[in-house]
Amino acid sequence: MRINNFTKIFILIPIFSVYAQKGFTIDLNIKTEPIENGSIKQTGIGIFFFKDIGTKNKLTNTFKYKSTTVTDEIETYLLKNYVTNYSSTHFIGFENIFEFSHQIAEKTKLKIAIEPTANYEGNFDISDISILGGIELSQSLNKNNSIDLGIKRMTVFGKPEILPTFSFNHKFNNETYLKLGFPNSELAYSNSIRNKFSLNNDFSGSSYNLYSPIATDDTNTITKLGFSQMETTLQFERNMETSWYVSLKGGFSSNKEFKFSDENRTNEMNQTLKNGGIFSISIKYKL
Repeated sequence: MRINNFTKIFILIPIFSVYAQKGFTIDLNIKTEPIENGSIKQTGIGIFFFKDIGTKNKLTNTFKYKSTTVTDEIETYLLKNYVTNYSSTHFIGFENIFEFSHQIAEKTKLKIAIEPTANYEGNFDISDISILGGIELSQSLNKNNSIDLGIKRMTVFGKPEILPTFSFNHKFNNETYLKLGFPNSELAYSNSIRNKFSLNNDFSGSSYNLYSPIATDDTNTITKLGFSQMETTLQFERNMETSWYVSLKGGFSSNKEFKFSDENRTNEMNQTLKNGGIFSISIKYKL
């Protein structure tokens, strides 16, 4: 399958589904953060649709495209005395997330997510596709508190693996709420219908296939690269007018590392990266 055909398939699925949807959001995001000898720059586009099916069911479809540039050759993190020409390494990522939620009982909701993804460097190959997703149960405890428990295959630690997910959700009042859990936590406050302030803690990561395998000094052949970190950020979102939103996010990233591995992930080499600042700006259109 050629890359252009693959791209069309991932894009056309959510675009055609808009005719059957009741809600629509498009999000453009730009993020940058420093590393030892350069920076990681990321541009992303997200398209989100949702539809209520009766009173108990909801279907959502989220398409995400992510372009990531490491402004330093990744071989510098594996090979001693590697001489770089100050070039960069470019990665592409696609996600198409389908989520179905069903209200089992008055206080209990079941969510099922299927997330086909493709992450690669250079040319696309069918082996770059992986299936993520999982299942989650949400239980309301009372009018202000609820808990979410689930299990999901995800890449928050730089490689696909099955991990538990959980959160405790508390609504202080109409302006303030708390979500405390893994992989995401948030304390949010809204002082008006136009402004939202939030303190976030997120575990995030991705996994890519390398176009050109790297033969290391100890004769290992590296074919996969993972990136993971924990982000602690302060975010401000402003509703500029009816459908347009601008979001600014800044903070600190820690536990940051590149995870290099061979084809079967039997040999892994983790390279710790310097903790540092993170900044992103996002423009959203909601219909």
